[in-house]
Amino acid sequence: MDSEFSSNRHATPTEQCAVPTRLSELCFEDGNLAVVAGTRYFVVHRGLLCRHSEVFRDILSQPKSDDACTLEGHTVLVLDDDAEDFAHFLRAMYGLAYDNSMGSFQTASAILRLSTKYEISGLREAAIAHFSLSWPSTLSMWESREKTATDLEGVHPARINFTHPLYVSCIPSLRVLTRDGRFSLIIELAKEVGATQLLASAFYDLSRYHPSQLMDGHIGPDGVHHHLKDDDLCRVLRGKEQGARFFSTFIVTELEGRGPSVLCQHRNETQPSLKRTCQMAFEAVTFELIRDVNGMVCNRNSDPLFTIAESVLMQTRDDQPGVENKAAYRACEACRLDYAAIVKVARDEFWSALPTWFELK
Repeated sequence: MDSEFSSNRHATPTEQCAVPTRLSELCFEDGNLAVVAGTRYFVVHRGLLCRHSEVFRDILSQPKSDDACTLEGHTVLVLDDDAEDFAHFLRAMYGLAYDNSMGSFQTASAILRLSTKYEISGLREAAIAHFSLSWPSTLSMWESREKTATDLEGVHPARINFTHPLYVSCIPSLRVLTRDGRFSLIIELAKEVGATQLLASAFYDLSRYHPSQLMDGHIGPDGVHHHLKDDDLCRVLRGKEQGARFFSTFIVTELEGRGPSVLCQHRNETQPSLKRTCQMAFEAVTFELIRDVNGMVCNRNSDPLFTIAESVLMQTRDDQPGVENKAAYRACEACRLDYAAIVKVARDEFWSALPTWFELK
């Protein structure tokens, strides 16, 4: 180090700036700019920062005073970012040692926040794409997420395989203090960086919890007890109610008293019990949905999207290739196909309504 880090050479020792620690991994021999973040400094390439970020370009284009401090002979740029956050950010910019998942949830959060702050669109889009694996913006991506979380027995331990929607990070700089002193979470992070496309699925995921669980909050891996803000809690509960209304309306309009398809294989039967085979099959489906047995067994109760899809699958799940199905109540292929088309439309409509139900727009 060839000069005092403090720009005031006449200050007493207690008045001088604390000299940051060099992070060798991110100090390049041909670097020409020393960036100080928190208790660390990094020797990086000025051109790289300016090329990718207009914010850095504007900052570094400002004239420097003659007595500006230096580190290792380089101009110093002092930032108010957390040192660990900025290290993650620099590694991502340089393409160093990151797997396809961007590492931990904390790492991706740091990259998303700082790429947003410094307006680096490529990194921001990559970080949002990473978060979208857990909080997707499309129904097809949501289905992939749920399939990943479901085990071979059809049970859905999503609370283990995916980060709880209330959990963001154990790194202090990633926490956003609420007015009551508690730490906010993925919902607050998405709001902070303007990644609103993550919110609908996060709110829906929360709505699948029981109200008592929502009130209790969640203890994250950092040991911190997280809670929703009051207004977000109300949004979750109101959206949950809207989803329940949609589901009950679906049962009434599409299942109760459902008639056979115009191509029903039993339409020409003369025996009344055979003629009503498909109607009785859908009555059985209605009864199962109201009981919600499958939802309880699969850990998917309070999940209308799953339950509506399940109403198609429950009649054929136990079919064996080459073996005649002997189910007591089973709709014919034509009736099942008609109903499956209705289910697809209903689930698309349900997903599209989430932003409105959770008051996100």
